[in-house]
Amino acid sequence: MRPAWLREAVEASGLPPPEAFPRDLAADASMRLPVRPVGLKDLTSEKVRQWLAQRGRTVEIGYHREMHGCMVAWEGKGLVFFDRGDGPAQQRFTVAHELGHFFLDHLLPRMRALDFFGDGIRDVLDQKRPATREESLAAVLEGVPIGVQIHLMDRGPTGEVGTGVVARSEQRADRLALEWLAPEKAARQVMQDGPTETQEQRLEQHFGLPPDRAATYARILRREEGRSRFSIVSFLGEDAG
Repeated sequence: MRPAWLREAVEASGLPPPEAFPRDLAADASMRLPVRPVGLKDLTSEKVRQWLAQRGRTVEIGYHREMHGCMVAWEGKGLVFFDRGDGPAQQRFTVAHELGHFFLDHLLPRMRALDFFGDGIRDVLDQKRPATREESLAAVLEGVPIGVQIHLMDRGPTGEVGTGVVARSEQRADRLALEWLAPEKAARQVMQDGPTETQEQRLEQHFGLPPDRAATYARILRREEGRSRFSIVSFLGEDAG
């Protein structure tokens, strides 16, 4: 069963359920969210900086590295960069992961702050005026991004979703990305339609996921199913299920 925060995020994003798989999330998100995907070959942080500078936005990233993707967000809008040299599955997941960061770490906290304070807080979030003492003390402003926000998806292992190795924001961005690309109900059906030993491969092929992400997702769904059954048994007794 999906955790509550994930159900809320999927609903709040306003993205419709996918009509076909693999999903073209970049196209869906561009129509519903204030975000634009940008593909660059051999993506690096320096190429992102140059791309932005050529369009009149100076952003200092501070270090140079190769990466699968990058999210840059400000004033409720975002750019999601991905490496056009990556394979289709990796590109698909990179876009979804960075969209997850844009929505969870930038747009959703901003929406909550605007809902709480009203439109008057917009200039604070956009660094056009400092926060008042009352605004600064408000708990709702904790974790709300102010100014430009940057997230890089490095090349190489980033850790598994749901482990203590990965920061909470990484876990959630990965989990939301997987839910957008392979909704839990559809993913569980794919896993059930065949032998256990090929579940990961079926997720990979049906939803167009990178092999490591398909394997991770299969483990997540098995773990969540186990927790769900344990909770039911704990509530109803050993005869439940």
